[in-house]
Amino acid sequence: MDIRLKDIREARNMSQDDIAKQIGVSQQFISRVERGNKSISLDLAAEIADFLNVSLDEIAGRQNPEVNPNLEN
Repeated sequence: MDIRLKDIREARNMSQDDIAKQIGVSQQFISRVERGNKSISLDLAAEIADFLNVSLDEIAGRQNPEVNPNLEN
């Protein structure tokens, strides 16, 4: 998965430490996630997305997620 956390974080002029403190992990953890050396849970990804005010799709690098026409809203 192409995690776009670094791009989003830098666009908001935030440090790895800013995110780490907000969600209760270490700066090193955020660094490893950004480099693709560490996977994160859906719950943690949701916390990060909420903090950065973006969607999970944006965090995951899914610019135009495909919509399944068989699913009803």
